[in-house]
Amino acid sequence: MDRLSTCADFLEVGIPSAKPIYDGPIVRETHRIAFSEIGGRLEPLKVLEGMDKPYTLLAYLDGLDRVGLRRLLETAASIGALCVLLPDLPFERPEMLNVYVGESLRAGLKPCFFASSRFPHGWLTGYSELDPLYVYLGLQPATGVKLPVDVFKNVALAKRLVGDTYLVAGFSVRSPSIARDLVKAGADGVVVGSAVIKKYVEDGLEPAARLACEIASGLRRAA
Repeated sequence: MDRLSTCADFLEVGIPSAKPIYDGPIVRETHRIAFSEIGGRLEPLKVLEGMDKPYTLLAYLDGLDRVGLRRLLETAASIGALCVLLPDLPFERPEMLNVYVGESLRAGLKPCFFASSRFPHGWLTGYSELDPLYVYLGLQPATGVKLPVDVFKNVALAKRLVGDTYLVAGFSVRSPSIARDLVKAGADGVVVGSAVIKKYVEDGLEPAARLACEIASGLRRAA
């Protein structure tokens, strides 16, 4: 994280889940390893206190039965996180949306929302009206497959729907050229996970960090 902070504008830190169903295979493996070591406990998050880069947390509602949503959000606020992204919220627990927003504001956080390219337009518009920190648009297909042209059209449409809300795009972002194309299509930022993790596993920290920094540089040039 220290190394990536040299070029990343913000970081997303995942809380290990036993069932990270909306992550790809590479990130799911990181969940498996971390969950086997620390489970879904919140105490290890204390290491993030004082981090010099803005960051958000990612957690699955499905794994919060013991911890509870309120405690998670209060813990996130206490260690300096800006929001907690719940990727399964819109798909599995849409009835919890207002609870999540209310509890986030109560804890002193902003809400942030996950959406897919196939989301109903009304949902994206509704998200923007809730004044989120950002909307994370999950692209299709998963990492490792070339993005079809219609993905960039979807990004442009999503940006029109959310207006001034900060829109980040993730999934399949693995090169500076893809980052540039997504920014040109309308994204305000990109999220890179699997590509950097894969590089880290195969070649080590420095090659992984160089890839992340190259993508960041490409994004800034496009912006």
